[in-house]
Amino acid sequence: MRKLIIFISKNKHLIRDTCRVLLLNPGKGIFDYSIEKKIRVGKLVYVPLKNNYFYGVVIGKGSNSIDFKKLKPAIVLENIPSLSIEILKFCDWLSEWCMQDNSLVARLVVPSLDYLKPIKNKYVLYVNKTNTDGMTKLGLETYKYINENPNLSLADYCKILNISRSVINNLIKNKNILIKEMPFNNLDDDIAVNLKKNTNLNTYQYKALQKLKKLSKKHNNFLIDGVTGSGKTEVYISVIKEQLSKGKQCLILLPEIALTSQLLRTFEERTGIKPLLWHSELSSKDRHLNWLKVLNGNAQVVVGARSALFLPFRNLSCIVVDEEHDSSYKQDDGVIYNARDMAVVRGKFSGAIVILSSATPSLETMNNVKLGKYVKLDLPARYGNSLMPEIKLIDMRKHGINKNNWISDIAKKAINDAINADEQVLLFLNRRGYSPLTICNSCGHRYECEHCSSSLVYHKKEGKMKCHLCGFSTNIPNKCGECGEENSFIPCGPGVERLSEEVKTIFPNINTEILTSDTLTKQSEENTFNKILSGQVNVIIGTQLVAKGHHFPKLNTVIAIDADLGLSGSDLRASEKTFQLFTQLSGRAGRESQKGKAYIQTFDPENEVMQAILSGNKTKFIKAESKARSYRNLPPYGRLASLIIQSKNHNDLQLFLKLMSKSIPIVKNLRIDVLGPAPAPISKLRDWYRYRYLIKSDFNVRLQPYIKKWLSKLKVNRAIRVKIDIDPYNFM
Repeated sequence: MRKLIIFISKNKHLIRDTCRVLLLNPGKGIFDYSIEKKIRVGKLVYVPLKNNYFYGVVIGKGSNSIDFKKLKPAIVLENIPSLSIEILKFCDWLSEWCMQDNSLVARLVVPSLDYLKPIKNKYVLYVNKTNTDGMTKLGLETYKYINENPNLSLADYCKILNISRSVINNLIKNKNILIKEMPFNNLDDDIAVNLKKNTNLNTYQYKALQKLKKLSKKHNNFLIDGVTGSGKTEVYISVIKEQLSKGKQCLILLPEIALTSQLLRTFEERTGIKPLLWHSELSSKDRHLNWLKVLNGNAQVVVGARSALFLPFRNLSCIVVDEEHDSSYKQDDGVIYNARDMAVVRGKFSGAIVILSSATPSLETMNNVKLGKYVKLDLPARYGNSLMPEIKLIDMRKHGINKNNWISDIAKKAINDAINADEQVLLFLNRRGYSPLTICNSCGHRYECEHCSSSLVYHKKEGKMKCHLCGFSTNIPNKCGECGEENSFIPCGPGVERLSEEVKTIFPNINTEILTSDTLTKQSEENTFNKILSGQVNVIIGTQLVAKGHHFPKLNTVIAIDADLGLSGSDLRASEKTFQLFTQLSGRAGRESQKGKAYIQTFDPENEVMQAILSGNKTKFIKAESKARSYRNLPPYGRLASLIIQSKNHNDLQLFLKLMSKSIPIVKNLRIDVLGPAPAPISKLRDWYRYRYLIKSDFNVRLQPYIKKWLSKLKVNRAIRVKIDIDPYNFM
């Protein structure tokens, strides 16, 4: 990691003669090059280094440390606009904060070097109406379909018709089907759209919107704190519409891809604009196209996952972080960052309004409200006639269940009553698959991943055992690897598949749908939600995916199975996450005219978190949790940083840890505590053994200089990896 110096010319960031180029290949560095004519800081270039060429971005004028005659020329990518000064400064800040090399951070902005190459023209098919001879029956059917649906690619037709390439290749060979090249010209789409009129806002929404408009001249950061179903989305859509009317660009971040469909429908209905999408499940070509549209300024609104924060907007004026409390905004691999916090930083550099939205704001956000850094906008009541759900705790110590069953009698009655009333039920269990643990019934051997220190999860539908950490999967063994007993494995504990099986046993004539990250793909998402919205599904069974932002009009009953699961473990935010999860989950019920009911099965109903969920007193919970964190000097009242030390050789790791512990710096006048090293809770991940140091300090201490000083004393070889996580959320 090295600090960039971004030279800004008075002449609109133009430089001449020489330039400094940050290569976009991690670890390659920064070099001086000559240029033939004036170019902007942020221009993308193609430059020689030794015997190869690399892509890079111009970050300023040359350093003049090398004779101009010795400099090699940079090839300017004329057809691609420059990256903005704003995003270069943001990347520079982020590289310092997360202690990562500048080129790694820059690659978040240019996630694929193929994006710097022209998009290839598309080759499409159409029928030759003058030649219909010599076709087979299947060939004729294909010919007719292409005639009715021309101008798709060969691959598209094969996928739609479920046929092999040879069928179409024969038609092309016989000249029944012809090929033509379609030039790529989608970047210059006209973005001028007539915005629809504003939706009628209720009193609370209107007051929140007016407060934001009034204070946005002095403040950038806002929190919409509204109960579930209060219409937070309508408020921030109204803000975005005003920005769009000024020709600005806007970004909406969501914690889960599965939330995009419903938001897209709502946004298009309210504005008349179809936002661009940005997430990992888009095809590489669609991502390339959308990236270029953002860079060219032709994307008005982007809806995306956390990585969308690094898109190269030219005129970004509003960033929305929906469900801001969600831990999915934390990126734990590569460049480690929290998209919620980085959205605030990017908003500062771009001068954009940043709107955080949640029914259960994080303690970090509420503390920033208290400190005056964020302005809070309250929506204390649900929109329209809908009422907040009634919440009931089911004490599982009193309401016992049979062996290998997980649904209590009270829950069964609630399901039955809802089905008889032609309403839908949501059963929540935060475990994918059929069972989280599989053991040998003879010797007790536990089936674990070959590459991680985790149990394999049994997926009955696929007949596989899978590791949810690394993706390893294996068939169910015929005999135990320890004792040799045949057909001895037994599943322990419930997953959503096993819960679905129990529901179908109790209610054999109903329709169920499992919603998890395993079952809900981008291809199936729209069809699945349409089935639910049309009432074809009686019982929805899902993981925490279903607790976020969904609106199902006929859903009036929510039941949480094994609600105590999230309260165990060493996560300092366990109580907060559990409160947020079940408050959000309860909020899925009764979002129309009927009053909803939420049932939470727990073995610890007296727990303060369960009591807080029951009372719905968010303020009281936040006050109590804040007091506990403040007393222990934990975030947001103290700072944490985590160092994960990894190696595939356990002996090498132990030797390095001894050296590292001896090198811990002692800093006078600063209270910095170093805890560890200790084996990480997941002590082996993808064949890497893992140990953790936890660094703790007061809130006013920056830990990055301390970590930098510590690591500068050590020589880290290739067998060792050091992962730095500033403000960790994941303690596994």
